[in-house]
Order: sequence, then structure tokens, then C-alpha cells
Amino acid sequence: MKHLVATFILICGSVSAQSYQLGDLTITDAFSYPTTGRSGAGYFTLSNEGAADALLGVEADYPKVMLHKSMMKDGVMTMEHQMRVVVPTQGQIEFAPGGYHVMFMGLKEGWGVGDDIKATFIFETSGRLDVTFKVIERP
Repeated sequence: MKHLVATFILICGSVSAQSYQLGDLTITDAFSYPTTGRSGAGYFTLSNEGAADALLGVEADYPKVMLHKSMMKDGVMTMEHQMRVVVPTQGQIEFAPGGYHVMFMGLKEGWGVGDDIKATFIFETSGRLDVTFKVIERP
């Protein structure tokens, strides 16, 4: 797990410092990796300087977009759909490989390094926020 966190920190350093703000919520370091199949994942840091809120979903121009959490279950890595992800008061959540992520499904063609993936985040209290994921090279 420490290796995953270190890798995530290293990757974030290579992503442009683009940030998106909606009230007390800030999304930074939104990125994805190139894909060759019909699905891709998005990662970012979500910070909250105010009262608790919840990320209810993400919309994008793909057939299916869901919030997922990867976890080990009985020695097998699984992904579980998350109906909402609570962002605690004065808290921060990392959406990173091996944990929370946005799953984009039904891609008609793969993403390449430098592509931009446009999405809209939907929060329970704060509303909607447009975010662009930058496709970067895998470490």
C-alpha cells in the first residue's frame, strides 16, 4: 500500500497543477492512463474546506460512468460500485489506483497520452462541477 501511495504522489507531480473549485470543494490532479480496451479509470484528489458533502456521481460522454472502489476481498482484488462518496468536513479523499476511482465504460476507442477526458461531477449539496482528466503516460 505504501508503494501505491508513493506512486500516486509521484504521478501527481507529473500532472499539470490544474484545479477546479466549487464552493469549499477543490479537485486537483485529475488524470487517467491510456486505454486499449473499452474502459478507463479517472483519478484525482478531492479536498473540502467546509461542511461535509457527498460525491453522488460523474457524468461524461460515455455509455456508463460510475464511482468505484477497489479492495481486497478473500485475497482477490475486486471493484465495488459506490452510490456516494462522503467528503468529510475539512477532509480530503484520494481517488487513486487501488482505491476509489471513476470508471468510464463503453469506450468506442482508446485514450492516448495527451487526450482530455471531460466530465461533470455531481455533489449532493454543492451541485455540479466540470472537470477535465488529462491522459498521462503510465509510470
